[in-house]
Amino acid sequence: MKIAISPMAVEGYLTKPGSLTYKNDVHTMLYRIKQLGYEGIEGGTMPGYSNEEYKALLDEIGLQSVSAGHLDYFGLQGDDFSKTIEECKVLGAKNVMIGSMHPIMLGNPVELKRFIANLNRAGEVLAGEGITLSYHNHAVDFSKINGKRILDLIVEGTDERYVFFEPDTHWIQAGGGHVITWLKKLRGRMRLVHFKDYAIDPYSDHSFLECTHKLFAEVGEGNLNWPGIIAECLDQGIEWCSVEQDKTQRPGYESCEISINNLRKFGV
Repeated sequence: MKIAISPMAVEGYLTKPGSLTYKNDVHTMLYRIKQLGYEGIEGGTMPGYSNEEYKALLDEIGLQSVSAGHLDYFGLQGDDFSKTIEECKVLGAKNVMIGSMHPIMLGNPVELKRFIANLNRAGEVLAGEGITLSYHNHAVDFSKINGKRILDLIVEGTDERYVFFEPDTHWIQAGGGHVITWLKKLRGRMRLVHFKDYAIDPYSDHSFLECTHKLFAEVGEGNLNWPGIIAECLDQGIEWCSVEQDKTQRPGYESCEISINNLRKFGV
């Protein structure tokens, strides 16, 4: 299993697109990610670059684009996915990630049904181009409509030939799910898995126990069962894991280094 990164932890090192140092910042970020040992990166073409320019930069540094396309809830509603397909083909990315549901779907079976239909429709078009469409969960996906979890409804309502999943270990735990159980449930419908740890903040106000806060943590520094999670991914032949940490308590590069070093210790 190869290790990619979803670069949220290091985006703070970038200036705004169009600034004098922006492209140098992007080059430095990608170079440092590569030096830490990551083999791939998610997110598609960075702002301020053409697909061709960004692909050339990734090739220069030696990173692979593992997901691209910039599709979201609204983009799924159209009929023209040519820009998404072009980006993936130029970058060599084989996966398009739908990063989240839209809040309009919460408690709304009509909108959820429409979303599922759009996933199936877009997934079939992309599959015809050799590209996988994958849905990424958050904790809110474990809320219920008519007594059933939204994520269950999405899994059951989508065509396994065309719609895949990019489960996030932290958000499964945060939603009250069991990570390994969900990995088993999604067998055959995953190309990437988001590796993100779940920790309990030791500095919460524990005088009122219900105020205990959870934290995003470096892989291996929280409470998830990484040997079990990794063993399940390896058993299923998952090609890529992608380290993602939404917020860090340490400098971003330090957190990314801790995560990949711990994964190596776990045998990835």
